[in-house]
Amino acid sequence: MTEHPRLAVYCGPFDGGSTAKIAARLANGFVARGFPTDLLITAAPDPIPEATDPGVRLVPMGRMTPWSRVPAMALYLRSRRPAAILTHRIREDVFTLKAARLAGTRTPVFVTVHGRMSVKLDHLKGIKGHRRRAEFQRYYRRNQGIVAISEDTAQDLRTLLGAAAPVTTIPNPIVTPEMLALAQAPIDHPWFRDERAQRDIPVLVFAGRLEYEKDVPTLLDAFARLRQERDCRLLIIGDGRLRPEIESARAALGLTAAVDLPGWASNPYPFLQRADLVVLSSFWDALPTVLIEALALGTPVVSTECGAGPREILQNGRLGPLVPPGDPHALAAALAATLADPLPAATLRQGGERYEAQRNADLYLRLMLGPDVIDHHGD
Repeated sequence: MTEHPRLAVYCGPFDGGSTAKIAARLANGFVARGFPTDLLITAAPDPIPEATDPGVRLVPMGRMTPWSRVPAMALYLRSRRPAAILTHRIREDVFTLKAARLAGTRTPVFVTVHGRMSVKLDHLKGIKGHRRRAEFQRYYRRNQGIVAISEDTAQDLRTLLGAAAPVTTIPNPIVTPEMLALAQAPIDHPWFRDERAQRDIPVLVFAGRLEYEKDVPTLLDAFARLRQERDCRLLIIGDGRLRPEIESARAALGLTAAVDLPGWASNPYPFLQRADLVVLSSFWDALPTVLIEALALGTPVVSTECGAGPREILQNGRLGPLVPPGDPHALAAALAATLADPLPAATLRQGGERYEAQRNADLYLRLMLGPDVIDHHGD
């Protein structure tokens, strides 16, 4: 058997955010296939928030200043000589491309784009926005490959860069055996003493940051309308700047006893699995992980059509209703209909299969190392 080539994934801050989770899960998937992998990090809390395989080598890159990051990355590429390196953000991708040229290693550089790049660029204003847009246009075509997390993201990239841009769609690596195992943990909450099928009062779950774009006030309005038809409860898992406003809205609607805000949960998966329904009420969300996780756990979902991501995840509404953002009437109606006639758990789980972590790590391997890489090197 030939020696397996080494890969590198630039994570940046290993802070438990979505990019860090995706980077770690890809690294784990590469190692699971026998490919040694370096996970490059600039900072990490203790304990590390995302579990990594013992075969993943964490490489602290130190404080990456504008003056030090290109030389530091060039030194890494020259000393470790990975067969390919994956990045995730414009700034990181640009300095990695520069470092590969400085190191003289010809290291193939790949980048993952997490949502519409046009939206990201439009949100960046002033000198910073002008610089990022110029860097994107100048450097992204130099990548060996550009991974889009959805077909909508891929189309947006081709519009910006041209049809010949090296764009490939690979869904995010969300569903892992560890996630499914964590979902079996017990829940210390009175609303979940009974399993879904035996529960007298259904429980809806929202999981996310309590920020403007999540539009929890519309969810509360819709939930109040739903309770006019049937008794139910809502658990809001998460925290954020708008918590005081949300608590005030809950009280004003007379929902204090029916809506619980326990804060952030280090393990939200048991709640998602045992919920009667998971709801997303956002104004905007690129590719909502919570919808994917709920599907994988066999839980019915209702979502606002807050971008192309929910429509793609829910297969144009086949796996769950899609309603306009900011419309409590439509949201309440969708919640009521889904509670009355939920899809079978097996159908929902099938919808989550395309986000299985090892499946998508294998797609990255084939892109970064060639189509026959797994067969050639063996499992």
